[in-house]
Amino acid sequence: MLLNSCANTYDIQTTGGYEGFRKTVIEMGFPYTSESKRLSTGQKYYASGKSQQQANDNAISRCGYHSDCALLRIGLDLTTYGQQEKNKLEQQEKRTAEKKKKEQEKKKIPKQSPDDNKVVAASMGSGFFVTRAGHLVTNYHVIEGCNAVKTNISGKEIRTDIIAVDKTNDLAIIKAEMKPSKVFPVSNEDVSLMQDVIVAGFPLGKKVSSAIKIHKGSVTALAGFGDNYSNFQTDATINQGNSGGPIMTQKGNVVGVAVQLIAAEHAQNVFFGVKSSTLKTFANANNVKFLTPNHRELSNEDLGKLITEGTVFLECWMTVAKIKQIIAQEENRKAFYSEHR
Repeated sequence: MLLNSCANTYDIQTTGGYEGFRKTVIEMGFPYTSESKRLSTGQKYYASGKSQQQANDNAISRCGYHSDCALLRIGLDLTTYGQQEKNKLEQQEKRTAEKKKKEQEKKKIPKQSPDDNKVVAASMGSGFFVTRAGHLVTNYHVIEGCNAVKTNISGKEIRTDIIAVDKTNDLAIIKAEMKPSKVFPVSNEDVSLMQDVIVAGFPLGKKVSSAIKIHKGSVTALAGFGDNYSNFQTDATINQGNSGGPIMTQKGNVVGVAVQLIAAEHAQNVFFGVKSSTLKTFANANNVKFLTPNHRELSNEDLGKLITEGTVFLECWMTVAKIKQIIAQEENRKAFYSEHR
């Protein structure tokens, strides 16, 4: 640096006057660092709690009236100027960051519209009857936030009531005021590795068709995502709209509830179901009793009838405002209709 000690013999004239010295210092970079005379004198004084100007004055008074003290004065001025510019830049960056944050928060707030209070069909899922009194099992995320949950059976729209929810395991029990023609029994035993299973439900809603659809596969792991042993993994395809549908054996016994999938861009054929033991614990806690499991395999025809009449398409109805709010959330598993996306 130009300023090393008070014995320095630099003269301001040797650098082309004030502007020449200023240019030299700027080219070298300012404010002055630990090598500067300011740090050897004024900085120590400044560190003791005195003002910047007091620190500068103290540094100069110790230097006396030698020609190199002119350099010190200029150096101190430049240091102060540099710090002021740095402070201005920091304040500007802070204001810019705060403005950007406010703009981002503003974008997250859904715009109001006259239709916000209108209740519409928002999303869909699947469910299945487990009692002759009309109790159905589905996923919690299928019925979460709904103003109403409706199903359509034999051309008749039926409204359901929410009986109990298990947010942790993503399960729900709802009830329709009707006596179903077919009811699924629930297995007393959890799945085993490589066991054949069948998934039933309404993948993609009614976009493909309103008919029930099935996928066959096997159990590929006895734990779900993140070592969740309340779940199991299968390669039987589960799509949006399958959520809450039954996973069963050829005997017609439910061994799981379709709950989750990993997007195809991350992994292929990785799907999850909630184990029957978890479902039974949840149901027992809410005084819902299941049928005795079947002990023999059903014919494809009989199993087809059970699947067709025991599995239902569920539709979640909610206000437009609530739809906007849920879609804005990062974590959202509801199968919203395309017009709301």
